[in-house]
Amino acid sequence: MPVLIALAAGLMVPLFVWGYHLRAAGQPAPADLDVPVKKAKTEEFGPLGSIINPLGRPFAGLVVNAMSGAGRTRLRRRIERAGRPAGLTVEGYAANKAGSALLYGGTGLVVILADQAFIGVILLLVGLVQTDIVLWNLSRERQEEIQRSLPDFLDVLTVTVSAGLGFRHALVRVAESMPGALADEMNNALRQMELGTPLRDAFEQLRQRNDSAALASFVTAILQAEELGAPLARALTEISTDMRRDAFQHARRRAQRADPQITLIVTFLMVPAMMLLIVGVLYFSTAEGTLF
Repeated sequence: MPVLIALAAGLMVPLFVWGYHLRAAGQPAPADLDVPVKKAKTEEFGPLGSIINPLGRPFAGLVVNAMSGAGRTRLRRRIERAGRPAGLTVEGYAANKAGSALLYGGTGLVVILADQAFIGVILLLVGLVQTDIVLWNLSRERQEEIQRSLPDFLDVLTVTVSAGLGFRHALVRVAESMPGALADEMNNALRQMELGTPLRDAFEQLRQRNDSAALASFVTAILQAEELGAPLARALTEISTDMRRDAFQHARRRAQRADPQITLIVTFLMVPAMMLLIVGVLYFSTAEGTLF
């Protein structure tokens, strides 16, 4: 073994010298070297998506056919509201739903047969609701991100419009400089306008795709300014001021809701733990536990 280690270490020296020579000479490495190329992994929706989605794809058609037309329309809106995570479609949702039911449901049945009915029922329920919970959580996080980033977006948009750029060009410039969920939504609206959709229709669809109150107010103000012919820079300044005020009030409401939650945690977790600690110290500090 020491001989093999010494040979390997000695082999590293000429390889290092050869590689350094190739780099210094600017010559590419020989093409016949067998260097494995890692393929980029395709992102899958949901936890254990690489297992669940292939498992459920053969049954995705059954899940889609079981939905009504109105149900599929609502599902598309939910997916759009979440930003189409991992390129999710209605068929992808159905595959994940079926795969979750098969994986967790099958595991739950095995656990029930092993006389663990409570855990088995929980696994069955997880298989039925996991896809919807994950989609709802992604949608909520995305809408919160839009809500947070809208005031800053409007400030930059106001400055850009005041500098003399048209509204559409200003939107493009700001969306490029501030990437994120809000920029993605604005780019979608701009692409629709490039394809011939009127500005009102594009922004109405933008409002329908999201449930952010701040974004809905922004769309309403922009459309009113467009109809009434009000100066756009002044309208954007007023909208930005209102958004800042709403964001401040929203932060205050969240802080007020957090106060009783913190009190509840302290009451039910920290106080009993401190009492047990004090009683334990008192008990073990006595010589023979005469306190009890």
